[in-house]
Amino acid sequence: MKDALDLQVRVRTLKALLELQRWQVEVLNGRLYSSASGGIAARRLLDLKRREAQMTSLPVPKGVNDP
Repeated sequence: MKDALDLQVRVRTLKALLELQRWQVEVLNGRLYSSASGGIAARRLLDLKRREAQMTSLPVPKGVNDP
């Protein structure tokens, strides 16, 4: 009987965890695929493009033995 109760508790815990993960996925999908103008996804893409532009505009460092 105790094993059955332990198993019931474990199942309830796993169901709660699954529900939390579903909610997290919904929230992340909402952020990534925002249809609103200037949504989070668009801002992240612009930030990524800015960082890439900065990386390509930096001079290449010389090695220790390079003239």
